[in-house]
Amino acid sequence: MTRKIRNIVFAALFAALICTTTLFLQIKIGIGGAYIHPGDSFIYIASAVLPQPFAALAALVGGSLADIMCGSAVWAPFTAVIKACNTLPFLAARRQQRIISVKTVLLSVLSGVITCVGYFLTECILYSAQSAAAGIVFNVIQASASSVIFIAIGFALDRFNFRQKVGMGHE
Repeated sequence: MTRKIRNIVFAALFAALICTTTLFLQIKIGIGGAYIHPGDSFIYIASAVLPQPFAALAALVGGSLADIMCGSAVWAPFTAVIKACNTLPFLAARRQQRIISVKTVLLSVLSGVITCVGYFLTECILYSAQSAAAGIVFNVIQASASSVIFIAIGFALDRFNFRQKVGMGHE
């Protein structure tokens, strides 16, 4: 299998993982429909193993489809941009052999900040600054949970030598 085809296949798989784990593995928190989900964790993993633009495509397709499928299509265009931007910090970790390192953990935190700022601005546009301010704490909880889940799944994948076994080692 060529590298490009492998990247397309894995981008599609990650998009499906991001979408389904966002839709179906939710823990409700607070009011207004806020919830924790592992979808962003898979965005971080995709970002750590896939080159661009494949990581960004997996993130924006998976996140946007989850919004559309759960009946929140108005959020989908914003989610597409935010989730694609979530992958950008991981460009700094392009040459790493392992998914989890001090660098990738810090990059997942930076990606979480992008999520919080992105959804704050989105909520200001769609609703109001007051509504957006009320949602900050829930976005921070989601971003923090995503980093923790990323670390747990990433360690497991590293222990399995995932990158090397699927041909995504040092590129």
